[in-house]
Amino acid sequence: MTMLAPAPEVRGGMCSFLQLVMHAAPDEVEVQHIPTWSMGSAFRRFLFFAVACLRLLYLLVMRKTDIIHLHFAKKGSVWRKFILARIASLFHRPVLLHAHSGAFPDFYRAQKGWQRRWIARTVQNASRLIVLTEQWRQYYCEVLDVHEEQVVVLPNPVNLPEQLPDRTGRDTITFVFLGRIDENKGAHRIIQAVSLLPAHLQQRARFILAGDGDVESARRQAQSLNLPQVAVLGWIEPSRREAVLAEGDVLLLPSLREGLPMSILEAMSWGLPVITSPVGGIPEVVQDGFNGFLVPPTDIPALANAMQKLIEDEPLRLQMGANARASVEHLDIHRYWGQLLGLYRDVLKPVCP
Repeated sequence: MTMLAPAPEVRGGMCSFLQLVMHAAPDEVEVQHIPTWSMGSAFRRFLFFAVACLRLLYLLVMRKTDIIHLHFAKKGSVWRKFILARIASLFHRPVLLHAHSGAFPDFYRAQKGWQRRWIARTVQNASRLIVLTEQWRQYYCEVLDVHEEQVVVLPNPVNLPEQLPDRTGRDTITFVFLGRIDENKGAHRIIQAVSLLPAHLQQRARFILAGDGDVESARRQAQSLNLPQVAVLGWIEPSRREAVLAEGDVLLLPSLREGLPMSILEAMSWGLPVITSPVGGIPEVVQDGFNGFLVPPTDIPALANAMQKLIEDEPLRLQMGANARASVEHLDIHRYWGQLLGLYRDVLKPVCP
């Protein structure tokens, strides 16, 4: 089986997903990863894609792969993966398209008519389209006219920690943000919300914001609002990410658009309640008042109010955290691979008598 996705060093949720899936692959599956994009100059990115095309062609011509599994997001990611999907279809190999981005609808609407038709036809011709939630299944069926039986709902997996930290009686409540520091993910809105908290609650909390993007702007904002309890770390490696989640008490992610963020699922697996937005596939995982709070992404007072509730009410915070963990236990990576193997066998039936 061949997976086509960005290079491992690329930062973001899709690559976190890919690393988790590749690392947990069962022995019965030989997974080949062809990187299609990497950070760097335009020339470097072009070379990456050209090499990916040649590597895929070699595997197809030499019949060294059974399934082509392509992961796409938006913009250039769509064009690269869909060109590769068209190439694979010429060799009659099963093609799985795996949708990850909550920004795809905006991208699709912005295309010209012939471009939308080409994109839709590529999806329609795939053996299967994998989406993250039922909401996304409905979108692709209605907007791109994909047959319902062709679409498979497969939420992102998590690697469940075996042991969770004891969070009872903590004097300081740690709020964690993991994601790109930009307008969409809402890091700057978090800092604004912190400034609205009463002074005595600000002193009882700390805020860790980790991710790449507009890091210096976020640091300047926290400094200008005199919020020493806000630490903007920038990008952190996976080992540090797990340590931050173990230290944390609540995850914050007031995004404008999402698919189904890995950061939310990872935080819930660590027993953290989530304060986030009712966008994309999030409401299918985060239930308001049960395992977190759903607040409108631009309603900063509502965000501050949700923070205040979880600072002041330890029993509520701990119960929501326990509910969060229970809500994602069915997304364990080993169970995920069982579902993925079933899907692979299903698409191979027509070509493997």
